[in-house]
Amino acid sequence: MPVKRHSLAPNTLMWILLSAWGVLNLLQAGFTELADDEAYYWYFSQHLDWGYFDHPPMVAALIWLTRWMGGELGVRLAALLQQPIGLYLFWTLVRPAEATRRDVWVYFLACFSMPMLQLYGFLALPDAPLLFFTVVFLWAFRRFCDHDNWGNTLLMAVTMALLMYSKYHGALVIIFALCSCLRLFRSPRLYLSVLLAVLLYIPHLWWLYTHDFVSLQYHLVDRVNDAGFDFGDLAGYLLILLVAFNPLWLYHYGKASAAWWRESPTGFRRTLFFVLGGFVLFFLLASLRDNTQAQWLLPANFALVALLCDAARSSDRSFRYIRTTAAATALLVVAVRLAVVLPAVPLKGELCNNKARNTALATLADGRPVLFMQDYTASCKYRFYTGGQAYTLPYLYGRDSQWRYDDSDDSFKGRDVLVCLDENPYADTLLLPDGSLLEYLAVPDFMPMRKVWMIPAEPLCDTLDEHGTTAVRLLVYNPYDYDIHSTDETPLWITFTYRVSQRVQPEINFPLTDTLHARRGVPDTVCLPLPASKLPAPGEYTYGFSLRQQRLRSCLNSERRQMRVERQGGRLVVGEAHRRTFHHHQPKPFTTGQ
Repeated sequence: MPVKRHSLAPNTLMWILLSAWGVLNLLQAGFTELADDEAYYWYFSQHLDWGYFDHPPMVAALIWLTRWMGGELGVRLAALLQQPIGLYLFWTLVRPAEATRRDVWVYFLACFSMPMLQLYGFLALPDAPLLFFTVVFLWAFRRFCDHDNWGNTLLMAVTMALLMYSKYHGALVIIFALCSCLRLFRSPRLYLSVLLAVLLYIPHLWWLYTHDFVSLQYHLVDRVNDAGFDFGDLAGYLLILLVAFNPLWLYHYGKASAAWWRESPTGFRRTLFFVLGGFVLFFLLASLRDNTQAQWLLPANFALVALLCDAARSSDRSFRYIRTTAAATALLVVAVRLAVVLPAVPLKGELCNNKARNTALATLADGRPVLFMQDYTASCKYRFYTGGQAYTLPYLYGRDSQWRYDDSDDSFKGRDVLVCLDENPYADTLLLPDGSLLEYLAVPDFMPMRKVWMIPAEPLCDTLDEHGTTAVRLLVYNPYDYDIHSTDETPLWITFTYRVSQRVQPEINFPLTDTLHARRGVPDTVCLPLPASKLPAPGEYTYGFSLRQQRLRSCLNSERRQMRVERQGGRLVVGEAHRRTFHHHQPKPFTTGQ
C-alpha cells in the first residue's frame, strides 16, 4: 500500500520562508555596524520624547524597547520582528482564495528580490515602522470598507495614528487609500475614526507646537532647493523609479495594471492601485521642485508585489519569467549583503569600520569630550561605540538636527576638548585604522557659545556706490551665566557669511569689541560695516551671522536669511529678500538690559 505524502499548506510554507528571511536579517543585524542615521535614531532613543527635530517618535520608541540587548542587535531587533509579521499580514490580504505553493513562491520571491524591502528589513530607520504600519493600516482599512462597525472604526483610528507616529509620509498612504473608496465619505464613522486618530496624535502635535513646528520648517523649507526646477532632479526621480521597481518587470506591472483597470477594480486591489499611483505622481510633482529619495516610495512596493503575483497567475510563461528573474535578483541582493559582512571584502562606507575608527579617536581623546562640526551622526556613533562624551556643534551652513535641543555641551565649559573638523589649516591629523585621515584640533579651556543669539535690528536696505559701505546693526543676546569677551589669548569675531548655491563664500570677520554680559542683551551696539567690495554679484543669497572662535568654523548663531543684491547704474542695492521660514530660533523672550 503506497504511503500517502503530506505537503506543506501554503500558509505554513509562507511562515517558513519568511522565518528564514528573518534569520538572515538577524545574522546581518548582528554582524553589521550601524549606519549613520541608525546611530542618530539611537541617540533619539536615549531621550524619549513625543517628537524630534526631523521625525515623529516611533523609531526612537522601538529602539528604546529593545535597548536591553545592547549592541547593534539591540538597536535593530524591533525592525527585524516587524518585517516578517508585516509581510505575512500582507500575504493574507492579496493571496487568492485557493492559494497554492506556486503562489507562495511567487509572493516570497517578489518581496525578497526588492532591494528596498531587503534594506529596510534589518536597519533601524523610520521606514521600517512605516512599512509595517502601512500594512496594518491597509488591513484595518479593508475591514472598515467591508464593515464600518464600531470595532473597525476604533481599529482604523489606532492604525492611522500609529502610521503617522512612524513617519510623516504615512499621511499620503491614508489620503490615497481614502480616495480609493469615496463611498466611505458618506459614513459618519469615517469622520469619527479620523477624529479619534487626531486625538491620539495630539501629543506629537503639541510637541510640534511647543517647538515652533521645527519639523515643518526642516522638511518644507530648509530641505527644499531654492533654485527651482532642475532637469537633473526629474531625471534622478525617473532613475529611482527604474531601480526601485526593477525594469525587468515593467511589462508585467503594466499588464497586471491594465487587467485591474479593465475589470473595474473594486475593493482592496483598487486601494493598492490608488496608493501606487498616488505615490508615483506625488513625488513626480515633487521632483519638479527638488530632488527625491528612493525610500520615499517604499509604501508603493506592496502594490508592486500584488501586481507581480497577479501577472504570474495570468499564464505559465509569465510565472516562469517572474520566478527566474526574481530568483536571480534575489541572489544578487544576497551577494551584496554578504559583501558587507565578510571581512575578506574590503568595503568602505558607513556600515564598516565604525568601532575601530571611534576607538582610535577615543584613545586620542583620552577622556576629553569630542566635538564634531556639522556632522550630526558622527557624534552619535562616537557615543554608541565608545560611551564617551560627544557633541555636534551646528555649523552656519550645515544641516540642522536634534542636537540643537541638547545642552550637554554646557558641561564642557572650562575643559579641554577635541574638535573634529575638515579643511582647517590649523588642524592636526589622525591616521585611522581604515587608512583614512581625521582632522582635529585640541582646544583648551573650551567655552560654549552656540546659544548666543543674533538678530538684525532692521532689514538690510541700502544703496552703495563702489566705495560705499552699509552698516548692519545686530541685537545680540547671551543666555549663559558667564560673560563672553575677546582676549589676546582667545580672540573672538562676529562673522557675516553668505552662500552662493551650496558654496559658502569667505567669511567677513569683525572683532568682538563689546563684552556680552551674562543673560543680557546688547541692543543696537554691535555695528558691522559691509563695504561694497565685499558684497557678492547681483543675485539672491542665503546669509547669516555667527560668533567665531579662533581656528574654529562658525557656529549657527542666527536665522538663515535671504539677501538680494541688485545693480542700478553704478550702484549696488542691497535688500532683504523674501524669506520662507518659521521663526523658530529666536529665544523667548528676547530681553535686553539687566
